[in-house]
Amino acid sequence: MGTLKYSAYGIVTLAGYILFLASLRLTNIAAGVLFIAMFTLSQLIGLLLVSRIGAGDTLSIALSIGAVGSFIHALNNSYIGNSLLGLGMGLYFMALIGVIGIILSSSGLIDYIMYVYSGLFGVGLVIGVLSSVLNSSVLFITITVLMLSLSFYLSLSSIYFKPRGTKLRYAVTNQAMFIIAVFVSFSLPYMVSSAILLSKYWLGSLYVLSIPLSIIPVHLMVKRWGLSYSLRLSIIMLAASSILTYIFNNQFALIAVAASSMMIYSIILQLLASISSPILYMPTLAVAYGISSVLTIPIGLALGIKVGYLVIGLMSLLLILLLKIIKEPVYQVPKAN
Repeated sequence: MGTLKYSAYGIVTLAGYILFLASLRLTNIAAGVLFIAMFTLSQLIGLLLVSRIGAGDTLSIALSIGAVGSFIHALNNSYIGNSLLGLGMGLYFMALIGVIGIILSSSGLIDYIMYVYSGLFGVGLVIGVLSSVLNSSVLFITITVLMLSLSFYLSLSSIYFKPRGTKLRYAVTNQAMFIIAVFVSFSLPYMVSSAILLSKYWLGSLYVLSIPLSIIPVHLMVKRWGLSYSLRLSIIMLAASSILTYIFNNQFALIAVAASSMMIYSIILQLLASISSPILYMPTLAVAYGISSVLTIPIGLALGIKVGYLVIGLMSLLLILLLKIIKEPVYQVPKAN
């Protein structure tokens, strides 16, 4: 009964994450940059809230903020709506990764953490692009009602999760953890920007499906060659697809950019799971998204012009140099209380 109760709680929290991504309006790069900036800022606040009031109350507060943002989208204001959704999602994400990490760890399923996080992000991007294309007030109002309902459920839940030892210094002082944060922060802006550009094409939502589907080759690569070699191969694929986009400038090259950036993101999440406890995901990813918000602006602007793909693609090869510092297993990190 206890396992079923925790599983139901985990499913509800994952549903809330999907609702956040589904309520985004990925109509332009500027709105996406604004979302990520607020997303980053609120993660630091979320890290503090989870350790003070617990994950359940943090999730409930975040969903309430997200519901307001979704309602504003129904009024056709993507900038204010995305700002509130970024604020709410940052709070939500910090609580979510701790809860899901603990549930998977206690169930002996921690090896699947990569597929849960990256799969949710990829599917959420597809839903976000689709909802942006539909741009229906009824859809955003429906999401608003669902968010408020989940917020009410989580506020009444008896499950309590209040971690300790989630200080940011674990992520910034440990060399390997900080490098992992850099990898995550580089892949996310690439992924989001390419998804927005793909959405401009006819059948854009189908093209964006390449992002979650790229988890399949990641699984096969990691199983056959291990994390380090798979990561090198994914970085080379990202650089090659960026150069092809510069040469051909079509949706098929962009699909390769989106898929390879998701592959990097997925492999790095698996590497993070292999070297740290679930609670240390929170400070590490807070740092990762902090760097990501800084990189999103130049990467987003670079992808807006043709030559940007060539420059950013060649720069991505520099990530391979950082792999010389990381080994499998990487380093011992402080254990959370």
